[in-house]
Amino acid sequence: MFGYLLLLTLVLYSGMPAGQTVASLDERFVRDLHQKKIDDVLTLCTPDAVFVNPDGSQATGAGLRKLYEQVTAAFDSDLHLSPMSIQRHGKTATESGTYTETLGHRDTGRIDHVPGTYCFAMRRDSDGRWRYTRMEWH
Repeated sequence: MFGYLLLLTLVLYSGMPAGQTVASLDERFVRDLHQKKIDDVLTLCTPDAVFVNPDGSQATGAGLRKLYEQVTAAFDSDLHLSPMSIQRHGKTATESGTYTETLGHRDTGRIDHVPGTYCFAMRRDSDGRWRYTRMEWH
């Protein structure tokens, strides 16, 4: 009974639907990217979301679909996120941390191990779900 009350208190305090947290958003993103489910990845983003590559180039709108289509066609991804900070401000949140990604080149079989940092911005929409508004990779 105490566990149920604690869970209920956490859900009410956080304002998130049960089972819908920033961590679960990240888990879905990583899983959907790995499984090459582009439509599912895009449902995790707001329509005005911005993806910022390590070189500073950006993709938005229809460019997001094109980016994910190109990436999933060229690579097999094994991405691991390690959040260092999550800040929540009402219906917005930011998350920053480090990542490691193993990228298998589908054409040559070469494997790259890519470490870096990331910063995500999220918004809770009217349906109560958190979605990415900005994903920066460094």
